[in-house]
Amino acid sequence: MRLLLYTNVFPNPVLPTKGTFNRQLARALAVEHDLRVITPVSWVEELKAGKSIRRDVVDGIAVRYPRFVYPPKVGREHFGWWLWHSSRRTAESLFKEWRPDAVVAYWSHPDGEVAVRLARGLCVPGVVMVGGSDVNLLMKAGRRRAKILAVLNAADAVVTVSHDLRATLLAAGIPAEKICVIDRGVDAGTFFPGDRAEARRRLGLPVDGRLILWVGRMVEVKGLDVLLSACSELKTRGESFRVQLVGDGGLRKALEARLIALGLSDVVGFAGSKSHDALPDWYRAADLTVLPSLMEGIPNVLRESLACGTPFVASRVGGIPELVGGIEDRCPLVPPGDPVALADALAMALRSVDVRPTSALGSSLSWAESASSLIRLVDSLRSPAPAKSGEGAS
Repeated sequence: MRLLLYTNVFPNPVLPTKGTFNRQLARALAVEHDLRVITPVSWVEELKAGKSIRRDVVDGIAVRYPRFVYPPKVGREHFGWWLWHSSRRTAESLFKEWRPDAVVAYWSHPDGEVAVRLARGLCVPGVVMVGGSDVNLLMKAGRRRAKILAVLNAADAVVTVSHDLRATLLAAGIPAEKICVIDRGVDAGTFFPGDRAEARRRLGLPVDGRLILWVGRMVEVKGLDVLLSACSELKTRGESFRVQLVGDGGLRKALEARLIALGLSDVVGFAGSKSHDALPDWYRAADLTVLPSLMEGIPNVLRESLACGTPFVASRVGGIPELVGGIEDRCPLVPPGDPVALADALAMALRSVDVRPTSALGSSLSWAESASSLIRLVDSLRSPAPAKSGEGAS
């Protein structure tokens, strides 16, 4: 099958760690199918980085990077128009030499709007995958909500990463028959348990002591201010622990300043962004992963942590409760935005951490299985519906 993946949530020359889960999915799809990727890159990001690349080959997959030109911070309900005109020529150029059998988008708006428009122009199925914040956060705004619902209703199918997101879309009026839940995968060949002390030595971390790990983008929805308040509470109680924050983002400078103000410089460290392939040792080095998000779909950070045998403490939001079936005692969940409850759960979990497990916690799909589920869905959309009794017979 020839498949076009259209999304801005994909690694690019300016932000190489962006959307690594989509890169994993793309790798799995490309094993048996002819996959191409169009991933628009913000002109603001290119300007900050001082560089731009229009096309590349990533993991053997041809990727094109049109420049996404738009007015910053205003009129986001019109971003579909700006994105269409920013990437239309790139798509037309690609279609002169290669035409897809289906178009799949990740992120409902503006990416999904353009992807569905491309699919309609080609007379092929258009599928929109939603990730979490595009439904839980962006749909709260009136005009943006209307745009997102229009996109999802126009798509031939909508893929969610959790049953919680599916329920949200059902409540918003998206037909049940249009929504398909497909779990994201985990690369078990990369994310697997290992010796904690050895992992810490490889990372240059102290071998002794309790270590809490956070991984992600430093943005408000990830609840890092709640985590720092919880760390302050733990320190006040005399708990012995350290925290490593792996990632970067717009809030980093503010978080660094708050960390100093709270007197946490001796227990909280900023490790910066890491490549996806470098993350397994961070999970193996940690006693716990923490994710105090205010909203989520189902974060792959937690799937990968479990695959490495590392339990987590997280907010009870979105699809996160779907991950803890059978391991609730190892992975406590707390109300979002409550630093005291988070501190209590972290203290309890740290005291119960036992010998490093030799097998993954819970279970996850492989990326190959996740990709196969998506292909089966697309195939069902491409196949003609069976004729009803009395129809199609001569």
